[in-house]
Amino acid sequence: MITWLQSATSKHHRIIFSFLLVVVIGSFVFYGYGTRGALGANAQTYLGVDLHNPNVQNRYRDSLIFSALSGRNNETQNIMQQIAELHIADQLNIPAPSDEEVVRIATLLTQMGDGKSPAESLNRYIEVASRQLGVNDTETRVRFENYIKDLWRINKAMSVLGGAGHASREQIKRILSRERTAWTVDVATLKSDNFSPTIAIDEAKAKAAFTANQESFRLPAKVEVAIVSLRNVTPDTSPISDEEIVTEGYNLAEKFKFETGKVREQALAKRSEIEKIIREDRAIRNLAGRIGEELTEQFPLDNSKFSDAAFQEWLKKEKASVEILPAFAVNQPPSHAQISAEALKMAGELNEKEWRTDMFRTEDAAYFLVLKNRIESRLPDFDEVKTQALAQWQKNQRAQMLNAEAERIGKTFQSVSSPESFIQTAQAAGLAFSGPATFVTTEIPESLVGVNESTTQVLETAGLGKVTPAIQTAKGDFLFLRVNAMEVPKDEATAKEVDQLMVRLNAQNAYLMRVGLMVNLIEPPSQQEK
Repeated sequence: MITWLQSATSKHHRIIFSFLLVVVIGSFVFYGYGTRGALGANAQTYLGVDLHNPNVQNRYRDSLIFSALSGRNNETQNIMQQIAELHIADQLNIPAPSDEEVVRIATLLTQMGDGKSPAESLNRYIEVASRQLGVNDTETRVRFENYIKDLWRINKAMSVLGGAGHASREQIKRILSRERTAWTVDVATLKSDNFSPTIAIDEAKAKAAFTANQESFRLPAKVEVAIVSLRNVTPDTSPISDEEIVTEGYNLAEKFKFETGKVREQALAKRSEIEKIIREDRAIRNLAGRIGEELTEQFPLDNSKFSDAAFQEWLKKEKASVEILPAFAVNQPPSHAQISAEALKMAGELNEKEWRTDMFRTEDAAYFLVLKNRIESRLPDFDEVKTQALAQWQKNQRAQMLNAEAERIGKTFQSVSSPESFIQTAQAAGLAFSGPATFVTTEIPESLVGVNESTTQVLETAGLGKVTPAIQTAKGDFLFLRVNAMEVPKDEATAKEVDQLMVRLNAQNAYLMRVGLMVNLIEPPSQQEK
């Protein structure tokens, strides 16, 4: 399989993807070299897989990069979902796809519709992916093939779990009729912003509420880390081909204001400037690779520390600079002009055993982060968070009082029969009145959408001429709707409409089925002590 990929790409010149595509996946530029150790103390495991294992993390990051390059949505939302999906594929004994199927999928994912041959498109894809992964073309081909196999096996497993997701034609017709029903309503609104009750602070009750919900006040873990930056580069002197100049020219098209369709000749005209940029990037990339290898070989995580004399001497030899960052909560890493968000997020996961991150790069330096101190998450005493606890208690009291007021007002609408009496009752209660334009079920105005209730279901339950119970909106307001008119379409849905909705509902039912089965088949992450 790899032989096919290699032979297909080696026969054609390397040409970069469009500048826009590179921008889309630019957030992955600072992807680092793996230097983290094996399973350490308090390592998180999920379905028997170490979440901190660099191979596992690389597998998930690869899926993000390859998905972005292919212009497809990555339906796997996080690393644990990917592990779970592959676990299900293993449990169902889903085999890897055939070589022919891998070739077909690779062609499908890399074909850009620009008239280029499949081999040329694949060649461009591998070129860009190699730059984003920071590895050579051969390794990129291996990782791309693994991505395709994972994607194929996951899709097969999810199809097995979901089934066909059957929906009957009569069910479809009823749904279409409901979706096309037109509603005309009057609205009375109890505005949350206008509700200002007097709430006397009762510290004893607030403390009791705090004790009952102490977990919601948990203090997050904090870390103090240092940024170790290295700029001791060895100048790059390796040859640079015209095609590499053109490739980088596409990356720099906006900077140099190259004209569309003339990038090749304009890039070659600025060869000296582009060559300098390429050499600087190579030098930093080579430095990051060398430092990552030396850290792994000379200072294994299991038997070395940042404070070790040998490590400090190595830092001096490499002319490293060390910047200590103020302690920060691991769930709220700070922003830093030179440090990527991925690096800071990884820093929040450091502990006594895994005390440094992978290598990362900026335009002029290679860097990694080391742990100086870690304060684990804990439950606070009441006095530590007294201000927040009192504010939360008052907020909860206000919410309860607002709910009670909405319930009280709702009872006054029960005897309302006419539009006039609805308006009078609303005015007497100090509510805002409005009469929105007629709408259909599928196009309910955003201001009428409930957060806890389905507006359509509430309207249908209330019926013509009746007032609905209170519907709470995302803004916290409570709405009372009087149904003035409800027009059900007389004409039957067309066969095409029925077929289209049947396809949609079958897919939705299948999705819900496989999600439900996934929940029952997988276990939550666990903390494994070593």
